[in-house]
This record gives sequence, structure tokens and C-alpha cells, in this order.
Amino acid sequence: MNVSNKNVLITGANSGIGYFQAQQLAAKGANIIMACRSLDKAEQAREELLQNVPDARVTILTVDVSEPDSILHCVESFKKKIGSLDVLINNAGIVTRELSRNSVGHEMHMATNYLGAFALTGLLLPCFNPDSETRIVNVGSLAHRFGKLNFDDPNWESTEYNLWRAYAQSKIATAGFTIELDRRLKQSRRKIMALGAHPGFAATDVGKKNGAAAPKNAFHQWYQDKMQEWVVGTAPDAAEKIVYAATSDTAKGGDYYGPTGLFEIKGPIGKAKLNPLAQDPVFGKRLWELSEALTGVRYLSECELNPANGHNVKAAV
Repeated sequence: MNVSNKNVLITGANSGIGYFQAQQLAAKGANIIMACRSLDKAEQAREELLQNVPDARVTILTVDVSEPDSILHCVESFKKKIGSLDVLINNAGIVTRELSRNSVGHEMHMATNYLGAFALTGLLLPCFNPDSETRIVNVGSLAHRFGKLNFDDPNWESTEYNLWRAYAQSKIATAGFTIELDRRLKQSRRKIMALGAHPGFAATDVGKKNGAAAPKNAFHQWYQDKMQEWVVGTAPDAAEKIVYAATSDTAKGGDYYGPTGLFEIKGPIGKAKLNPLAQDPVFGKRLWELSEALTGVRYLSECELNPANGHNVKAAV
């Protein structure tokens, strides 16, 4: 898909693979909207991007995808400043060691890695260009393969908290959302495809700032300093997988891409393995209902989908 002069919004675009997605798509002529939590860091990232792609067109919006009010303000700013959207890349994500919650009580992995994407997607849905093919790309993780969703306690209120189980839960939710979203978009007859991609393992700062992936001894420090990129690949390589999902002419709704090397850690781009749970329509329907209940954002609901009227979509908070 030719993204020249297309509006592409990327959450978490100021660092890591999000930044390199922005850089690579800007080089293809896209109008980049960097939706970032920190305005200062976003400004620094834009300056760096312009040094590498001097004719890039970059707009900055501020958003904390873990916070409902921030998402609402971001969407309102988007409507006023830009208005039309062609590609949405739900990239922002965290790995955090300690149990923490957002302002409405949602566990932070779930809030940032999944619920924010669910809400932002629904609120931006009316902004997608109706006259051309458009896309929603959700950034996944290898961890989704081990993920389970505790529908009775998604926010770890009574269950003993575990960092990696919480992260994996947010990622199986993301994967299930991608497949269910594409199913509902097809049912609504919109020209929007939803698909996913994962970066493999990439040498980025995710998890380092809060200690989740901090080196525990001298060997781990040496590995991070000297060996990590050789073993797991670089952030630009990882970003290519997501950019491929956003631009490939052969991509189809519901596809899931990633590295095709050993264990999908790194390597050439191709179809990636998807947890069968994410493809289960019963899981998808239940996940959607839970997501609407937790976020208060309702769209493409079963009762609202009418094949005879494909644009009957509501989003409410």
C-alpha cells in the first residue's frame, strides 16, 4: 500500500521501535502523527527524525494511552488538527516490575498495552478515510503465546501479581482484539483491515527504565552492552515487521507478521505463529464485551452491526 501523503498515527513513536516505524514510514512519504506521552521527548524525536528524513512531515500529539481522559483529549486534538486517518499503529507498550494501576483502577500492563489501544481505536474509527483502503496495525509480542486472560480478575485485584503473566495477559488480549476487530470491520463493510505484527526480540529500552529488564549482574550488563543486538536484533530491524504490516500489498485482514528466524526472535519478515486462543470467536466476543465494560467505549458491538447498513458505528464514553 502506497502511504505517500497518507496520515499515519503511531502511539509511542518517540523511542524504540515506534521511532523507527515513524522514520521508515516518513521515508516512504507518509504524514507522521507521533502520539506520545512526553511532549519534550516527542520534540527531540522529531528533530532526530528530520535529520534523517529532511522532508518528513511530522505532527505531534500528546497522549498517555493508559489514561482515558488523555485518550479523549488526543482524539479531540486529532480531529481539530488533522481530521482524516489512513493508518493507525497501536505501538505504545510497557513492561513494569511493580503492580500499579491507572486513575480508574486498571492494572497498568492491561491499561497501557491493550485497553488504551481498544479505546483509541474506537474513538478514532469515524476519522478513517472512507474513500480508500485503510489499516489498523496492533503491535504484538511473542509473549502472547503464553498468555491467558483472567476474565474474573483482569486487574489483579484478588490474584497474586506476576510481572510476566500480567504482560502476557495484555498481549493475548491484543492478539484476540486484532482478530475480533477485523471480523467486525468486515461485518460492518468498512474499508479498514485490522492486522498484527510482532517485532521479535529487539534491543530497546522497554523494561529497562523501571528495572523489569535491568541487568542483574556483570554478565547481564556485558550481554546488554556487547551481545544483545547480535543475538536479538536491532530496533530498526524490528520496526520493519510492523511497517510491513502497514504497507504490504499482499497483507490481508487478520494477518499476523513477525520474524521468521529461530523461535521468531529475529530474521526475515513472514507470517508469524498466532495463539489459537486469539482466533477463537468465543474468546473474541467475550474479550470485546469485557473491553467495552472496562473502558466505557462501545463500537462495532454485536447489536449495532447490521450488514445492510455497514456504517452504523457508535463510540461513547
